[in-house]
Amino acid sequence: MRTTSIFATIAGSILLTACAAKPPIVAQEKTVEFDGQTLIFAGTFDTEKNKLQLSVNGDPLMKGSFPPYTPTQNLKSKYRDLKIEGKCYFGSVLGDQGGAFGAIAGIIQSTKSSTGDKCEMFVNNQPMENLYF
Repeated sequence: MRTTSIFATIAGSILLTACAAKPPIVAQEKTVEFDGQTLIFAGTFDTEKNKLQLSVNGDPLMKGSFPPYTPTQNLKSKYRDLKIEGKCYFGSVLGDQGGAFGAIAGIIQSTKSSTGDKCEMFVNNQPMENLYF
């Protein structure tokens, strides 16, 4: 009987831990044509680990994280013969800081209409599309 109780407790703990983990935020894929090539931009942001990943045609090309109190991240990579850039602004990074700083950051971002989380995608320095998270 005691073994069953211990097993049930462990199973319950594992289940609660699994439910507590938040899945990453996934941006809607955007498809563009550039110089005869089809490019599918995608991205994920793991809020708990503060990890941003951008991909082209399913290849994870760019990864980064946001330093404390810094809502911007500029990522660069090559895909075939193309220069790919992601210029990202994540207002939630500041707003999630909590406390007085988070509240003030939220107010400032609201007045600038920059509360969203997005990455502007560029190919060979030309703006192509925005990924929204």
